[in-house]
Amino acid sequence: MFGNKKKKKNVENEENLNLENELSDDSIDATDSAVELPKEKEEKNELKEEPKKKRKIIGAWDTFNLYKFIFEIIATSLLVALGFLILFNRNEAMFAIFIIAGGVPLVTIFIRSVLLLRKRKEMDKKLIRLTLVEFLIELILAGALIFAAVMCIEAKSADADVSIKIQNWFNDTFAYWATGLLYVASVSYFIRVILFKEFTDKFKFWMNIVFVTGAILLLYFKGATDITVWAIAIIIAVLSFLCAGVLGFDAGGGYFNYYKRSKAKAEKEKEKEDENKIEAPADESTNDIIINDIPAEENNDSDRIS
Repeated sequence: MFGNKKKKKNVENEENLNLENELSDDSIDATDSAVELPKEKEEKNELKEEPKKKRKIIGAWDTFNLYKFIFEIIATSLLVALGFLILFNRNEAMFAIFIIAGGVPLVTIFIRSVLLLRKRKEMDKKLIRLTLVEFLIELILAGALIFAAVMCIEAKSADADVSIKIQNWFNDTFAYWATGLLYVASVSYFIRVILFKEFTDKFKFWMNIVFVTGAILLLYFKGATDITVWAIAIIIAVLSFLCAGVLGFDAGGGYFNYYKRSKAKAEKEKEKEDENKIEAPADESTNDIIINDIPAEENNDSDRIS
């Protein structure tokens, strides 16, 4: 009997000790959680700040898209002016052709180089080397065409025999420069797609087929009929008119969207003004009458009570 009582007491003491340990652990956890609370608050604050930044960026981009039609209208007028300038002025046509033929590759190289820097860790080293070689060749060809455009300007000045000779040489060899740009871009595309399994779509595929076909036709007509820059100027003028039409159509849609949003905003403002309208106050004469009558009634009531 006594042994059983002792065992029961020992069991009860052990249970009490376990409860005390658990309570102490809970208190430690509570203190630990209390210490970590500020960090959690900081993390929550950081999470709250990020959406604000994103909202500002989205709001700025939305505002730009709303007024983008203004830039598209200006670009449309410039393209139309360029098309007529190329058609009716031969010297300026040559300058525009060299600038466009050399400027478009430079812009594409800049855009692709930015994407290459952002994705260089995900890309194969051999693919990066191939892309850099393509950039180098295109930079040389595009730089030569930009130099030819500068010679078109220098040829107008007095005593510019050397500039005139350089310009004429570029006029005669323009088909080779343009062919080189088209051929390098297309060959690099097919190598990247076939050998390195780069993602592509139908539009890019057929566009590069057109580039290869155009390069072959340029070389063929150059040898057969001595094609001149003037024939290419007509093609570029037609392209400028087509681009102007596309931009003009997009600008019309942008203006219609701007008109709808501005009209909806004006209607909302009118509704708010109607809700916030306050009725006109009463005339001063009525106020005087009311103020004078109240004390008189109060005096009469006080006399009756007395």
